[in-house]
Amino acid sequence: MLQNKSVLLGAGGGPLTWVAVDVLRALQRAGAQVRVILSTETEAFVPALTFQTLTGGEVIPAEAMYGTLVGGHFRPLSAVVVEPAEALVVVPATPALLAKAATGCADEALVRALLLHRGPTVFAYPGQAAVYQHGLVQHNLQRLRAAGMRLCDTGIPDTAGSTDELGWSLSVQAVVEAVTDCMQQTTALTGKVVLITAGPTQEPIDPVRHISNRSSGKTGFALAEVARRRGARVILVTGPTHLEAPFGVTCIRIQTALEMRQAVLDHYAETDVVIKTAAVADFRPKFVAQDKVKKDAAELSIPLERNPDILAELGQHKGQRVLVGFAAETQDLMANAAQKVHNKHLDFIVANDISDPSIGFASDDNRVHILDAAGQIEALPTMTKAHLADHILDRVQTLLEQKNSG
Repeated sequence: MLQNKSVLLGAGGGPLTWVAVDVLRALQRAGAQVRVILSTETEAFVPALTFQTLTGGEVIPAEAMYGTLVGGHFRPLSAVVVEPAEALVVVPATPALLAKAATGCADEALVRALLLHRGPTVFAYPGQAAVYQHGLVQHNLQRLRAAGMRLCDTGIPDTAGSTDELGWSLSVQAVVEAVTDCMQQTTALTGKVVLITAGPTQEPIDPVRHISNRSSGKTGFALAEVARRRGARVILVTGPTHLEAPFGVTCIRIQTALEMRQAVLDHYAETDVVIKTAAVADFRPKFVAQDKVKKDAAELSIPLERNPDILAELGQHKGQRVLVGFAAETQDLMANAAQKVHNKHLDFIVANDISDPSIGFASDDNRVHILDAAGQIEALPTMTKAHLADHILDRVQTLLEQKNSG
């Protein structure tokens, strides 16, 4: 199943470190080429020589955060991880490793490798043990799940009624199956072209000033990252934002609504899915001054003209595409969102009440309603924008499957 697949094994420390040795052997029996990175606690339980003997090659120690010397030449950690590794599995995923991964605390080679890795990642842990049931550990697990990591809860009771994690073991077979599943998984988005717009637009008044809004682009960037992980080819058209483009995503940066319209239309013919999260300015100054307007000479009014409604224009030529819109409102949320679904020929719309500052622009969390073309409404609880992206793309995949079967 894993013939000639390259797997990076992160060996955690603790009483269950021996499971990492068994997982290594099982992955090799399945045909995988395995390399090992040690955590800071691994060698207190299993020596590095054991892993080196089984792999017949290099084992990365915990302190090699930036790379290792091989034959007198420095080999950066990115060369070990990013280029060849098709999957990464951390076993056992100790509470310390889960906390570091969830917060991006890259103080050892294993966590830094995890941040560099762009393929599927599996964390295997004895999920029914008392320590792993604690709210703090569960919070970290939730963050990792929202970031797209695969969590492999393989708790098997060894001691009846035990409340200590030492009374639990890990199923080697379950770990290997999780790695196999995530490497072979395909979704309805695999191979599809997904176009996502994000962020604000800026409509210039003069070379210094502009009309804009407080959109951060976080939701659109989260959607781009999740869609890429699900196998889609992603085109992200974004207004000005401080966010870095997700790995593997084609990012087109624009400033104005007219530039966004042109970029979207340039790629619309090749798309299967369009998700318009961008907060596009409805109006732009009718005249743009070539030089900075001095306040002594400035008029107290600025003539405006309407920007094109990009989403409505796309809806007129929708075809078999899945078309998703966003509605940011401060009043009459549901009525305004329902009207947009109908008028713009959308499959569904994500309605966001931005009057609440805790879930409005620039926040990391959101609480939305989803309205579809059939008039169905789903109210979602407050969740991270990464988690919301997963929920939205689940709906998109269902629609794609329905269209394909139809």
